[in-house]
Amino acid sequence: MYKTIKEKLQSLIAGGFFHIFIGNTLVKMIAFVSSIVIVRLVNKNDYAYLTYADNLYNYAISFAGLGMSSAILKYCATAASKEEDKAYFNFAMKYGTIFEALLSLIVVGYVTFSAIPFPEAKPIVYVLVLYPVFNNILSTVLNYLRAHAENKVYAKAAVIQTSVVFAGSVIFVLIFGVQGIAVARYIAIGVAVLGVWKTLQKHLQGIETARLDRIKIKNFIVMSISLMMSNLFSLIMPINETTLVSELLRSETITANYKIAIMIPGQLSFVTQSIIIYYFTIVAKTEDKKQVWKISKKVGWMTAGILAVITIVGAILSPLIIRIVYGSRYEDATALSTVFWIVYALNAGIRMIPMNFLPAIGVAKFNAIMAAISCGVHLIITYGAIVSFGIWGAGIASGIVYILSGVVYWIYFRKKCLEDTA
Repeated sequence: MYKTIKEKLQSLIAGGFFHIFIGNTLVKMIAFVSSIVIVRLVNKNDYAYLTYADNLYNYAISFAGLGMSSAILKYCATAASKEEDKAYFNFAMKYGTIFEALLSLIVVGYVTFSAIPFPEAKPIVYVLVLYPVFNNILSTVLNYLRAHAENKVYAKAAVIQTSVVFAGSVIFVLIFGVQGIAVARYIAIGVAVLGVWKTLQKHLQGIETARLDRIKIKNFIVMSISLMMSNLFSLIMPINETTLVSELLRSETITANYKIAIMIPGQLSFVTQSIIIYYFTIVAKTEDKKQVWKISKKVGWMTAGILAVITIVGAILSPLIIRIVYGSRYEDATALSTVFWIVYALNAGIRMIPMNFLPAIGVAKFNAIMAAISCGVHLIITYGAIVSFGIWGAGIASGIVYILSGVVYWIYFRKKCLEDTA
């Protein structure tokens, strides 16, 4: 047993698993400290305006460059040649970035010509206009590195980006106010790209770009759109929740308290994401679907166990954490935060593993359909719950949808794995 455990640990270390996990942990810790600093540097109203502006751009970012930045994880990991590999990367970078630029312009047009709940947020929206574009460029580069198992470099870039955002946010908020956060984000993305440039060139430099035929382009776009729909509707669920809180309750205080309440529990997903980042390419390259199911079950149980411990501790310490971290002015968010520890644990512990592994085995259509249904049901339930129960309705609605959709995802994932081996 000792030998088996030792060999497994050595395999994980060699594959960069701990680089990813430790890197993601550092990223979340730095981002957490950064959020504390921002909350304390700006007043409650400005924080609400930043939350509103970020929420609008999160819609654009959720499209992930029409899903192309996600599709290269599958296509570049299994490309028939280096030339084809480069072709998929270039295609995703070009058209995905153009698509994000169009979405950014739509957001600017919306806040300019619509009666938004927080008009004071307009300057922040304007200065963040390039954020979805830059974010897509970085995401495409990092996903390409993940597709080639450059996990150590990926983790390094994530830590660099978050560290620069943190330091830059403090400096530029003091100089420009809340709008300085945009400047910090732009600089951080640039530094992160430069940090991985040498590794990126190792895979692309001197390689001719293959000409993709119509069938390959069509298949890539179909996979991209399917992944986009799946990721979009999944990511839009919490965004819709925030939007409904802002639109229905129209209170800067409640919006700010809600943001604080979900901020720490929302970090639970990083545990699952770290594990998925490592195992995605392993699952994608495993031809035996029965073996995929065995791997996925182990990953699922391991993830659920880790999250259960973290959630219990987090929920118990939630009042103390908020009082120490954010100050007494946010003490009224402690009870709500406890609820969201449970809600986000349900998402990260039940739903995320099968939802992310389905595309790894080439199944994306179901993901898109299921995500769309979940999003629609969540929107309806959240609207009714907030109208009936106020801010507490947001947590109730999300918890119900995460449980139901998570069970369906696992059932379907098991079915696909076992039917392919029959």
